[in-house]
Amino acid sequence: MAVQQEKQASDSLIIPLRLSLRFKLTLPVLIFVTLMFVLLFQTTFRLVRQLVIEKNNSRLLATAEVYAETLKVPMILGADQDIEAIMEWMVTRPDVMEVRLEDQNGKIKRSMNPAVHFPETVLDQSFSGVYPISADSSAAAVPITVGSRRLGRVLVQFSQYGFNLELKSIFQERVLMAFIMIALLALLTMGITWLAIRPMLVLKQTVRKILAGDLSARASIHSFDEIQDVSEAFNEMVSRLGHSMDRLRLRTEALEESEEKYRQIVENASDIIFTLTVDDELILLNKGFSGCSRQSFFSGTGFGLFLSLNTKESQKVLRQALDEIHFHKKPVNNIQLTHLHQKRKEEIFYLLNLTPVLNSDGEIRVIQGVMRDITEIRRIEMMKESLVRDVAHELKTPVAKFQMTVDWLEKDLASRDETERYGRVLQILKNNTDRLMHTITSVMDLSRLESGLDEIEKIKFDLREVLEQIFQDMDPMVKAKGLRFEMDLGDEPLPVMGDKHMLYRLFANLVSNSSKFTDQGKIVVSAQNTGEKILIKVNDTGIGVEEKYLESIFDRFIQKTASSLGIGVGLTICRDIARLHQGAIWAESPGLGKGTSIVLELPLAV
Repeated sequence: MAVQQEKQASDSLIIPLRLSLRFKLTLPVLIFVTLMFVLLFQTTFRLVRQLVIEKNNSRLLATAEVYAETLKVPMILGADQDIEAIMEWMVTRPDVMEVRLEDQNGKIKRSMNPAVHFPETVLDQSFSGVYPISADSSAAAVPITVGSRRLGRVLVQFSQYGFNLELKSIFQERVLMAFIMIALLALLTMGITWLAIRPMLVLKQTVRKILAGDLSARASIHSFDEIQDVSEAFNEMVSRLGHSMDRLRLRTEALEESEEKYRQIVENASDIIFTLTVDDELILLNKGFSGCSRQSFFSGTGFGLFLSLNTKESQKVLRQALDEIHFHKKPVNNIQLTHLHQKRKEEIFYLLNLTPVLNSDGEIRVIQGVMRDITEIRRIEMMKESLVRDVAHELKTPVAKFQMTVDWLEKDLASRDETERYGRVLQILKNNTDRLMHTITSVMDLSRLESGLDEIEKIKFDLREVLEQIFQDMDPMVKAKGLRFEMDLGDEPLPVMGDKHMLYRLFANLVSNSSKFTDQGKIVVSAQNTGEKILIKVNDTGIGVEEKYLESIFDRFIQKTASSLGIGVGLTICRDIARLHQGAIWAESPGLGKGTSIVLELPLAV
């Protein structure tokens, strides 16, 4: 905690770098104008310098030509003194460094400053014109001719140092003036920008007040432009935000109150309530159970401890239920679990309901579970089931002896040719004996299923095997009633995870039940693989069922129509077997006299 506070304090000392908007606008303008000026200055300087140099070269060439014309007459007359006097006059000019006179053979006839050298290009007899020697000097060469006769050549070297200084001075003045104008432009831009963004600074100060908690702060801006529109919209937004905050505060208080009520309900609930993530992590538990405190689940392995409290069979059932939720994303209810109490070392029975909570994308966010202790109820049911089984077992022995007696009586009457005389009475005895034995067997089967004594061994197999066996075994019985027995299993395999023997009992009961309530027509068993589940239908053309009885026919000891055999538990047994296979079963019928369809839905084995 201390480290976190120190980090927050150090973060508060860090001042973020900020650059005012007026500088952001002024600097680009200044840089752009400067670059444009530099580029324009360089281009203009080069162009003007080139023009001035060309004009200066023309001036130097004209000066050299005047010198040549001045020396022409003295050279024709051979007046060396005049020539020397003229050349001395020539070098008196401040920009003339050297004047050299060559004869017609190119030999130096007179030189006023022999220390000054001319470049080889100028010394070439064929050269005539101006030649730049360096940035500060140039040389001019002009031939002296009379008609076609060449008398010699005048070479003059000029100094341009003053000229360059003057040119640079002029451009420096212009550069200074340009920079002054740029600076004034920058200041003007900053001033205009300051006036333009001043309303934004007012808006910024208002925002800071609001962030400090003053929701009554408003931005008073009258700039008559888009910023004023923004400030008015901002003020309206703050007003709405204030109203929203008030409503949010009221809702938060109501939510906290509701959350407190919910917490009290959950913590004081008699049932065990918990929440799991998709990775089987326990994140909510309202109380401890099975001899373990609530804290032990969160300080230990969580769901691992929860799982270890179950017996091996219960662990398997719980894992299957969770897999079913992850695969189908639907609730799984009435999961019977058996725990071993950690202190008393006795069995505790729970009934668990699991419900997935989905997000907006349809994916599982968490799994909620509600588990109820049904130990006392379970023990009472076990006592009741034990009593039912014991009574049924005790009844089964005398009934079996009675059946043997009826069979012996039938044989004895046949040996004395008295079957015809006592045949009707004998048939009544046999029918009622068979009915009593069937009743006892059905009660024992239902008791074993509901008590969980019948062990279910699930394996993956093709349901076609069971349905085809049903067709072979039940076809003679159905035909004995004058009915047609048909089967439509399609071409696709029907993979399921289940117990073959139990599923055989289920379909045998369904076909037998349809045969019992159908006097004419046919019984059709069809199956379909939908890609997600297996659907099996047993259709008949029998007496049908009214809509209000479609659900109650699966309850125990319910018979819509009396029959010679059965006590109304056949469909109940089918329902219990379907539940053991995580399936569903229901009845469909258009009405009385229009037949019935029993539909069974089983999970598709992956």
